[in-house]
Amino acid sequence: MMESGSSLGWLGAIYSTGGSILLLAQLGCLIHVIKTGRPYWWLWIIFMFPGLGLLAYLFLEVRPSLNRVDYHGMMWKLKSSRERVRILEEQLGESTTIKNRLRLADELHEEGQYDRECEVLNEGLRGAFKDDSQLLMRLSEARLEAGRTDEAAKLLASTTVERSSDAQFQYALLKARVAGKQGHAEQATALFEELVAKKKSEAPRYYYSEFLLAQGQRDQAVALLKDILLQYRRGTPVWRHLERRWFYSAKRLLKKAG
Repeated sequence: MMESGSSLGWLGAIYSTGGSILLLAQLGCLIHVIKTGRPYWWLWIIFMFPGLGLLAYLFLEVRPSLNRVDYHGMMWKLKSSRERVRILEEQLGESTTIKNRLRLADELHEEGQYDRECEVLNEGLRGAFKDDSQLLMRLSEARLEAGRTDEAAKLLASTTVERSSDAQFQYALLKARVAGKQGHAEQATALFEELVAKKKSEAPRYYYSEFLLAQGQRDQAVALLKDILLQYRRGTPVWRHLERRWFYSAKRLLKKAG
């Protein structure tokens, strides 16, 4: 009888441990769903069908994202901002390609060093690249972020844009942002609404929300930002991968809007 009782005790401990592990796994997936913008219906599946639901979520949502994990990028992010900038400056010094220049500009932009970003981009506008539309638009954006709106507008007006749809889209978006910063509210609104209607990206809706907040139209801006989050959760895995930046940007701006 003692052996039987001991066996039952071990079985109970095993079941209890297994249940605790399952619950922790479910809670981990719950946090993952909320933080990464997965559709909320996954919560129902995970908790209504603990075993199968958990496996389905891990297989359909977590596994594909693990396959896309950029481990080199993760190690890069572990370096300090100063170290990343130093390395990129060295690479640009060794090879002054547009790719290296834009990589350094991207890092400076992410760190909010807009004046230094302007310097780096302006230095590239020489020789064969003095009229490069990609560099000119990036410089215009950097000047806009640095608060040098009139300079950004003048530079943008002198840019001859490539005929590709992506280049035209980015130019129109930058033009809308500049118009908004210059106080041309009607022009900015018309440009933003035209870009939003294209449904090519959430970038126009994000910057339109930013513009609306600056205009004191908080309710409309908040509604747009909340819809960005909603549509992201409803979107396909491909859409979420492409629009991830705007999901997190919208969350930050919504928090800032109160």
